[in-house]
Amino acid sequence: MRRALPVLAVVASALAVGLPGALGGSQATPGVTDRLITIGGTFPLSGPASSYAPIARGMAAYFSYINARRGPDKKRGVMGRQIRFIYYDDAYNPVQTVQQTRRLVEQDKVFALVGGLGTEPQLAVREYLNAKKVPQVFVSTGATLWGAEHDKYPWTIGWQPDYQAEAAVYGKRIAATDPNAKIAVLYQNDDYGRDYIAGLEAGLRAKKSQIVATRGFNVNDPAVTSQLVDLRRSGADTLMIFATPAKTIQTYATLARLGWKPDKIYLNSVSATDAFMTTAVRLAGADVVNGSISVQYLKDPANPEWDNDPGMQLYRRIMAKYLPGANDKDGLYLYGFAKAEDFVQALYQTGKNLTREALMKTIDNFTNAKNPFALPGAITKTGPKDPFPISHMRLIRFDKGTWTPIGPLVNGRGR
Repeated sequence: MRRALPVLAVVASALAVGLPGALGGSQATPGVTDRLITIGGTFPLSGPASSYAPIARGMAAYFSYINARRGPDKKRGVMGRQIRFIYYDDAYNPVQTVQQTRRLVEQDKVFALVGGLGTEPQLAVREYLNAKKVPQVFVSTGATLWGAEHDKYPWTIGWQPDYQAEAAVYGKRIAATDPNAKIAVLYQNDDYGRDYIAGLEAGLRAKKSQIVATRGFNVNDPAVTSQLVDLRRSGADTLMIFATPAKTIQTYATLARLGWKPDKIYLNSVSATDAFMTTAVRLAGADVVNGSISVQYLKDPANPEWDNDPGMQLYRRIMAKYLPGANDKDGLYLYGFAKAEDFVQALYQTGKNLTREALMKTIDNFTNAKNPFALPGAITKTGPKDPFPISHMRLIRFDKGTWTPIGPLVNGRGR
């Protein structure tokens, strides 16, 4: 790292300075020189979804590691090019996402947008990036439309299991193991939450009448008390929490205050990390949180089962070097690592002649079966008729401070 060009993780409050023309004059491909690949992204480093900030920081740490180590070609970085990762705070506000994305494209001249977070924020810039033919890849949101509308927006693609596929896994489990359950759904009142409801209904199939009540909330609402009171009145015994982390934690705390403990609680995977669950236990009590069910597709740094795993040991070494003092049990850092690793492998597979078109061709026909941070078997794979990079996941249950598997790896999209 001392001899390599470090990743420049530039937040909105920091000065973003492009490298001078000494690295080359006019470029055939923006953001690419013989020595450098400049990429960017927008993330909620502040605001209602700031708990996701470790994703960007994890990505930056992993790119720093890639820049410092020697790769399979004995060169630092990717084929001798350093990765410069610029990321800005958009506070989970689509208006700011538009402003910061334009800054990345028009001022910083990035090669690609990688890992940008949030369904509504990333939708706000999809038209712009596709019109400019700037890759918007491995978006940090499981919105189903990233894959379902990939033909219409070929410069945009997701990464993690899509929300409909994830929720379908929950629906299939309930239909098979608890056919008399009465289901209540608390959901974020936008495309994010509605995606989960659609998947749940698809998984339940003929038994979707088991859903007895749904209540939505806006991400900036101060509380979810009235919604939970209504859901309790429905007589539901199974609660689905389709919310981002802050609202998920608030939901658990409100359940404790109301004295309502549904027989089963399901929560979406984006909120099912050790850091969030630990906070939920502290605010709501273990009795309320224990037994919650979710899914995972990545290794869990909070679970001792992975302590001797080479990928987890690599993760901890990188965290200790580049993010000393950070909570290495927070799975969002590892999420950032896993996403950055897939992007690095896409760069290798694209080759030395790096163009935006070549990158998208690679990502549309991409396989990485050896991501050291993913569950064994949860490979990243796309093809001409398959624009959903990750589809495998397994059910997990939270108990005694950790998540444990309760089922085998399944394909949420049935492929």
